[in-house]
Amino acid sequence: MEHKQAFLESLAELRSAHDKASRLMAAIAALGARAAKGGETLPSLDQLRLYEQIVTEAQHHAAHCQDLLLGRAPGLASEARGVRPYMH
Repeated sequence: MEHKQAFLESLAELRSAHDKASRLMAAIAALGARAAKGGETLPSLDQLRLYEQIVTEAQHHAAHCQDLLLGRAPGLASEARGVRPYMH
């Protein structure tokens, strides 16, 4: 039961990170669309860096979910793939 709970918590964190990334990408894309139509404001470097950070967070959560589904100790398989271990 503890394993299942850990997976469900990690999955919720993955969903949250994905939702954050989706909202930020929508804002970035909207700025880009306005700029393409003659607007002055482009997406900022800070926005793109934040997006990258959130996507990286989502990748870590996804790797952790995979490890849990495969019955591996979190972080071991991730390290082999070159991904930093998940830290909760």
